[in-house]
This record gives sequence, C-alpha cells and structure tokens, in this order.
Amino acid sequence: MDAGIVGGAGSGRTTVFRALLAQRAPQTQGARHGGGGMGVIQVLDPRLERLAERFQPRKVVPIEIRVHDLCPSLGPSFPTAEIEGMKRMDVLLLVLPAFADPSPEASCAELDRLVGELVLEDLAFVEKRLQHASRDRLPGLEVEALASARAALDTESSVHRAELTAAQREALRGYALVSDRPFLALRNVAEGDASQACPEAVERRAEALGMPLLQLAAALEAELAELEGEERAAFLAEYGIAEPAGPALTRSLLAQADLIPFYTINPDECRAWGIRRGTPARAAAGKVHSDMERGFIRAEVIGCDELARLPEGIAEARRRGLLRIEGKDYLIRDGDVVHFRFNV
Repeated sequence: MDAGIVGGAGSGRTTVFRALLAQRAPQTQGARHGGGGMGVIQVLDPRLERLAERFQPRKVVPIEIRVHDLCPSLGPSFPTAEIEGMKRMDVLLLVLPAFADPSPEASCAELDRLVGELVLEDLAFVEKRLQHASRDRLPGLEVEALASARAALDTESSVHRAELTAAQREALRGYALVSDRPFLALRNVAEGDASQACPEAVERRAEALGMPLLQLAAALEAELAELEGEERAAFLAEYGIAEPAGPALTRSLLAQADLIPFYTINPDECRAWGIRRGTPARAAAGKVHSDMERGFIRAEVIGCDELARLPEGIAEARRRGLLRIEGKDYLIRDGDVVHFRFNV
C-alpha cells in the first residue's frame, strides 16, 4: 500500500513524513515518485503478534505501508511531477499547516484549496477526453463513466465520492484520476497545541469532503521518534500525548483504503497480507504467489482467534475438522487464517 503526503510549501510536509516514519534516515526514492523520499511503516497488529507468540515461526512479517514525501504545491497548481506521483498512490494525506495560524478558518481554507486543485486537475483531463471521445472511438461505457465523473467534479466533489457503478469505476481505472482515491487530512499544529482536540469546524469541513481528520504536532513527533523506552514515555506524558501519531495514522490509512488483513502460517513464517475488503479467495491467493492464483484448488480457512487456541495450529485444525473448505469465490474476511491448496 502506498500513501502520499501532499501539502503546500511551508506546511511541514517533510517533518510530518519523518515523524510518521519514526526513523532518522528514510529511504530515498524521489526520482521515481516525484518527491523527496519514501519510507516504510510496519502496521502494529495484535492478532499477528498473538499468532507469532503461539506458534513461534522463524520470521514474522506485518503489513507494510510505503509513505511517500511528495514535492510541495507551490500554487496556483501542483507541479506535473507531483500529479504523476499522486497517481501511483492508494491514499493521499493532505497536510494543513496550523502551527503559524491555528484558526479553524485557515485550516478549512487550506483544505478547500488542496482538494480544489486536485478536482480541477481531474476536471481538465476528463473534459479533454470527452471532447475527443468520438475521434478516439472510446467505448460507450467509458464515455458514460467519464460523463458521470465530470458531473461530480463540476460540483467540486472528488471522483472517489461520486456515485458510480462498479462497471463505471472499472472503466475509469486506467486513467488513474487523482481524486479517484481516498483522502485523509493531517492538521499540523504547534507544540503547545499537541494535546488539544481538533476544532469542530475543521472536523465538520473534512467530514463534508468525505475524509477523516487527524491532528499532530509534527515537530514534536519528530523529536519523539528519536526516543525510546522510558524517555519516550516521559516525553509523551510531559506533552499530554496519548500515543504517537504513527499507530493512529496506520489505522486511518487502512480504513480509508478499505484494507483488511488475512494471515498465512508455516514453520518459517507468520505473515499478514493486506487486501481490499471483498476480495475473493482466488485473488487473495495471488497476493501470496501468482502460481497459487493460477492453480487454485481451494482455500482452507479458520479465524485467527480460534487458531491461536490450538497448540498444533493448522494441522490440529485440519485433524479436528475445524478448517472451513472454501472455493475460489469465497470473500476473505478480516482476520482469516488461510492455507491455499493449488496445483500448477
């Protein structure tokens, strides 16, 4: 999963990036994604930890979120490199600078500006495609989908929030419209406001635009990222911060992308895999290995909490008849432990 951090010059975007990653030297990938760097957040997963503690595999692999520091919006529009970078993301984090001007009005205005730029970018593209639809001999479904997207964009609403059919969304997928992905707002406040709640006006505005809102003091979080153990606990207590921003962010990112985990277990590895809610078993098998999807026979499934109570794991579940046998169209559930049977 890829999440891109977007913000204007001076928004503290890069500080947010470093704070969320909680590392001193993020892996640089700016040339590939139109920005300053890329780093990885490993998702804390209590269920994965329980499974690993129970079965003691040689390796434990959590879901990872790749976070990208995209280049800043300089106004009045985003640079082409940043737009191309956004198109590769699954979720966009919009940074609202509130450390200099903490007023709700300023945060709402910046949120409107960022969303407005992304909507206008898509609107210009969609209108151009529709103008040349006959010349390019676009299929009827594609033209219909583009027209529906334009209707939403004309009202300053993102394509992600538009009322499109599944077929229409599939027809638009190849265009990778910037606003056809979920947004998440990050309000970057001063150190003294670290423990304060978000203003209701900003929360209402974010909700009206269809996104959750998180608040953090990025500079403070960046300092916190350098600490461990008792020092970190004392730092959190001093500033009245309940938890670092990273865990809250990962929960929101997974929720916005509608990702759920399923698990695979063997003596070598206990691993969590992130998939879209509603993914069928055969497609989920392809997440593990393409051969599993190609030669899919069946999925043997058990809930992670039930499995954690069995001393011998999958073998015992199979022996006791506790594994559910599911076909290729079974929709994987949040927390399923799956053993795929396949033949190639």
